Amino acid sequence: MLRYRNLTIGTAVIALLILCGLFAPLITRQDPYAQNLAATFQPPSAAHFFGSDQYGRDVFTRILYGARWALFEVLLSVGMSLILGVPLGMAAGYFGSTIDSLIMWSTDILYAFPGIVLAILLVAVLGPSLFNTLLAISIFAVPVYARLARNLTLTLKQMEFSEAAHALGAGPFRILFTHILRNAFVPLLIQATLTAGDVILSASGLSFLGLGAQPPTAEWGAMMSEGRNFLGVATYLSLFPGLTITIAALGFNLFGDGLRDFLDPKFHSGRR
Repeated sequence: MLRYRNLTIGTAVIALLILCGLFAPLITRQDPYAQNLAATFQPPSAAHFFGSDQYGRDVFTRILYGARWALFEVLLSVGMSLILGVPLGMAAGYFGSTIDSLIMWSTDILYAFPGIVLAILLVAVLGPSLFNTLLAISIFAVPVYARLARNLTLTLKQMEFSEAAHALGAGPFRILFTHILRNAFVPLLIQATLTAGDVILSASGLSFLGLGAQPPTAEWGAMMSEGRNFLGVATYLSLFPGLTITIAALGFNLFGDGLRDFLDPKFHSGRR
């Protein structure tokens, strides 16, 4: 795996993100929500690696705990997109005809809206909260997985193993979930890792606008939103969460690109 630079760097970033989220209480003893008004706007130092905010809360500690929210955003949003999009795409590709037309028309309608605009609209209707934000992000990501699953199903259902299973009497659901989904797993996994970076950026952006996580949640986008009011006094309040968002999104994108190269048979045959 070390021969694939993108995969190596992306894996290291994601592993660091997971470790920071899981072991945040061991890395720092400070409470991310405990206020200390006697230590407000402390610059980065040995006592506060990334400084302290307007309530005296340690920014480094809040960023570590924010890794948990980032992982939660990725798992929930990507998971919901997969659960909704993949079965729809597989049904459209396998059964075709009217089912295919209805599902693809529905995805085309979603594609007609810019993703972030659709997310803002849904959050405005449902109310600002992190869960509603992730639900909105999941909905506008469904067409991506639906179209990918449909294209994969159209190809895989014509392969010899699918035709053999059909000739032996296997039902459509057995063929879909035993043969087609198993062979479509790798492309779907790669797409999920590439989508994860977009999820972090979108969720942080909506939180920055006040539509996602609400204060005092230690979420990176919400932290940037709180810090923008003090850019002239303490630039680090928005700088460090912003850098963390950039690194996390870049890590998932590099991991997805590297995983695609690592698992692509054509790429390996070209190297040989």
